[in-house]
Amino acid sequence: MIRNMKEYDVIVAGGGTAGCAAAIAAARNGAKTLLVESAGYLGGMATNAAVPAFCPFTNGKELLIRGIGLEILERLKKICYVSPFYDEKPDRIRDFDWVPVDAEALKLVLDEMITENGIQVLYHTTVIDVECADNRIQSLTLHNKSGACRVKGRIVIDCSGDADVAAMAGFPCEFGDEDGLVQSATLCFKIGNFNVGRFMKYAEEVSETGNLTVACSTAKAAGDFPEGEQKVAGIAIYADGMASLNFGHVYRINPLNGEDLTRAEIEARRKLPELMRFLRKYVPGAEHAVLASSGPHIGLRESRRIVGEYQMTVDDYYRRADFPDAIAYYSYPIDLHAAKQDLEESEEAKQLYHTSKYRNGEAYAIPYRSLLPKKAKNLLAAGRIISADRAILASVRVMPACFATGQAAGTAAALCCKEGKNPYEISPEELRTVLKHQGVYLRS
Repeated sequence: MIRNMKEYDVIVAGGGTAGCAAAIAAARNGAKTLLVESAGYLGGMATNAAVPAFCPFTNGKELLIRGIGLEILERLKKICYVSPFYDEKPDRIRDFDWVPVDAEALKLVLDEMITENGIQVLYHTTVIDVECADNRIQSLTLHNKSGACRVKGRIVIDCSGDADVAAMAGFPCEFGDEDGLVQSATLCFKIGNFNVGRFMKYAEEVSETGNLTVACSTAKAAGDFPEGEQKVAGIAIYADGMASLNFGHVYRINPLNGEDLTRAEIEARRKLPELMRFLRKYVPGAEHAVLASSGPHIGLRESRRIVGEYQMTVDDYYRRADFPDAIAYYSYPIDLHAAKQDLEESEEAKQLYHTSKYRNGEAYAIPYRSLLPKKAKNLLAAGRIISADRAILASVRVMPACFATGQAAGTAAALCCKEGKNPYEISPEELRTVLKHQGVYLRS
């Protein structure tokens, strides 16, 4: 039996970085807001997948990600261990780029901010059905331990990471490459009994700067690198004696298939002993390290993407595109992880992350139209599901950019409710004015 409807101005599906920013923005702009999250906490990949660090908030010269994303980062830093590994990094701005993520602290910060802003949140809750008529979402059916219930929202924001709401409503989406493959997944993990002092001395001597490039190269030269690994290991020191690793790939994964996700989780855990052996043998300071924990959920880089009013492209990335309806700017390189282990990559493709890097001070714009699913009358999208081709998605998918698209979507949703308009009817100029007033970085 499905319980009676509750009504809201804005419903946000998904409590990752995009969803949190969207819900906070909507509530701060006067909307009665519901946030729905399948886990028992907020944060998405930062908490549920134990991603070690935030990608850069800056372009090497100025803060690009401000507003709610920056507020969350600043609140997090106030209660976290200050890592010596991130005090000085070439071409980055101290305290804003590659800041380690303390997942437990971030959960608390996000709980506090949701509560402070009067947002109703439902944990352990999943959207299982969407009623849509005349391209307008009429209701969402949710399911949790209380059973099923229907809720109505004047505006719905899909921050699910998989474009679940858009797909269930029947709006067009894209998925993966021409073969239907998406980027490989990673089960991030934490290690304890890690000698930070010894590692820091080694890192300074060989110029390790967040990726274990030298250690990985040494192991590869000896024919002793973990089988199937194509990328170096990312490391973040987030507590004295502990480190977080973004290391290990699972290929040919379909994040929309329950059986495949199960296979990926098992395969990723099976790899952990070999990854630990590599760390103990080749990374000074990790000789006696132990596996402390792995992410509750395997980390996913790519899934469905909406077909929007505008699709961002790799050409937009390389031409440093700007748009009249820009709602954010970003500058992270094209970080495209291989979809399959046996992929024969060209040397150019292998080096894409490095060759695509901008000079300090450069950025591309994210247009509001890329948050608007085609034909949808009351649906917005934010996070890694916005309308973009795979190449530029490999840049805009990361968490700081998700904060930015989430804040824009939440603010737009609240404006729609105030003005009785659909998302594609509101003025981009008005939206940009409100975002600027709330601290978002936008060029004039």
